[in-house]
Amino acid sequence: MLGLFVLDAASGGKIPAFVRPANQSDLAATQDWQSNWTSPFAVGLPNKVALCRTETNELLGLMSYELDQGSLAVEIIYLESARHSNANLLHTEGGQKRYIGIAKVLFAYAAQVSLEMGFDGVLVFRAKTSDLLEYYQQEFGARQVGAYDPFRLVIWEDAAERLISGYRRDTDV
Repeated sequence: MLGLFVLDAASGGKIPAFVRPANQSDLAATQDWQSNWTSPFAVGLPNKVALCRTETNELLGLMSYELDQGSLAVEIIYLESARHSNANLLHTEGGQKRYIGIAKVLFAYAAQVSLEMGFDGVLVFRAKTSDLLEYYQQEFGARQVGAYDPFRLVIWEDAAERLISGYRRDTDV
């Protein structure tokens, strides 16, 4: 079992969090996010989950993933931090993030799903930007899959273990 948390951007303190299936209220809350999760495209996404703050149930982020039996991996289809912690939106507005580590928690959750499905923690996904490509490689240990699509990435077993290990209940990170 994972003990998920994000960091309070102001204090650096740990904020306990949990993942649950996303509901209609979660999707409706994205009207002012970078992506509207009530759009026909987003509604059709599989396995939508919500990351929430434990004490308040505040929505922190959303992710869609699918089980890729052919690749023996969990494929992260789309992931987004809530407006209050979305670097892209806040950069244009000059705001500061409220929470840090939303994507990392969701990636760790996906790696745990991959382990439970017998895929050894392997994740596949696509970076949206060059900055994210570099971030995922440096922070999560992601590797490029091939030259045809340099934004297509994989997180192998060793990197998945490092992601998950920071959230194990018997670990104080």
